[in-house]
Amino acid sequence: MAIADKDLSFHKRLKAEIDLWVNEHIITPSQKDLILARYAMLDAAEEKTAPGKLITTISVLGALLIGIGVILFVASNWSHIPRWGKLSLIFVSMFLSYGLGYYIRYEKGNYPRVGAAVIFLGSIVFGAGIFLIAQIYHISVHYPNGVLLWSVGIFPLAYLLRFKTILSLAIMALLVWLGMEAGFRLPGFSAGVAFVTLYCMAGLVLWMTGLMHRSVRSLRTISGPYAVLGLVLAFSGGYVLTFDVFRNAMGSQDFLAFYLPMTGIFLCALIIYMLKKPTEKAWAAEALSLVLIMAILLYLSLSYAGFLYPHRMHGEGGVPFVMQSIANLIFAAGIIGIIFLGYIRKSIAYINVGLLFFVLLIIARYFDFFWKLLPRSLFFIAGGLILMLGGIVLERKRRQILASFSAGRSEP
Repeated sequence: MAIADKDLSFHKRLKAEIDLWVNEHIITPSQKDLILARYAMLDAAEEKTAPGKLITTISVLGALLIGIGVILFVASNWSHIPRWGKLSLIFVSMFLSYGLGYYIRYEKGNYPRVGAAVIFLGSIVFGAGIFLIAQIYHISVHYPNGVLLWSVGIFPLAYLLRFKTILSLAIMALLVWLGMEAGFRLPGFSAGVAFVTLYCMAGLVLWMTGLMHRSVRSLRTISGPYAVLGLVLAFSGGYVLTFDVFRNAMGSQDFLAFYLPMTGIFLCALIIYMLKKPTEKAWAAEALSLVLIMAILLYLSLSYAGFLYPHRMHGEGGVPFVMQSIANLIFAAGIIGIIFLGYIRKSIAYINVGLLFFVLLIIARYFDFFWKLLPRSLFFIAGGLILMLGGIVLERKRRQILASFSAGRSEP
């Protein structure tokens, strides 16, 4: 049972590395055969069933569907269920999910991935229960606090069990709370760019927190959600800033309650990361880049007025155009840097994110600069050919990069 529960990726790396051990006379050929025979059942399990990650994905999707179904059932019959029935339904569903998940994952141990998904379902029911109980007793509160309570309530569980799914849910709930709370402080769409810079800073905080977790041995297994979500969020915000948005306010005094704590968390994670003396390649360059970008975003956000309407008279030129050009250069440098980091660290996630935003940047700038220069038909034909050729080149390069370190350990 212990061998069957191991991650199949270990066996794949083992098969790639073990020939090097034989060539370097670390082990003998007979020892190689014995080692591979010990894990041969993993190949058979994968061929006859499905990869472990696919089982996890299916189980999590099933938990999500069950959770949505329970919520919809309660909502559709809400007026017909007595108060005690509503409370019983909430608590029984939650404790049953946690209890059953714990039993089949840890006590029986026969369905560990399904058990993890059932525990994840309990976290969803916990969040739904917060809002349902508030509705039952007509509790009038600041409703973003419900999302915050949900996030804070499942964070300890994620760390206790080392579940990436629950940690991802907690982080996403926290990000939703951030948007809801910011919307209360600065309502309307006029401050859209201020929200972009706010979420971009949140992405940098998550990214740095992920690096800090990666440097602590006991937290390394759950560093992925922080790093990946932070990476995507930071690059998404940076991508928006490559457009002509610098005529608007980049921040707001109403967001000071977010800027200061986020900066504090970022600096604390940075200090812990540096004190741990990370062994990752180019760690100092990555940390310094995050610090510089965070400083730029803080400067733009704390300059409350931003680059407002007086610069409209410049048309395509002036300060906004210069700032947009600088933003494009920084974003392009970030793409190159993240792909380079992915290559030297053997991180597929870094490479995929870099290639994704490289394509998006090329598409955006193509539409910006060439839309007015070409007849419409030639524009679309040329654009299609460029994208197809670009796709071929990127796919070939991606395949070469992944093949070059397929034997190495992939970081989140």
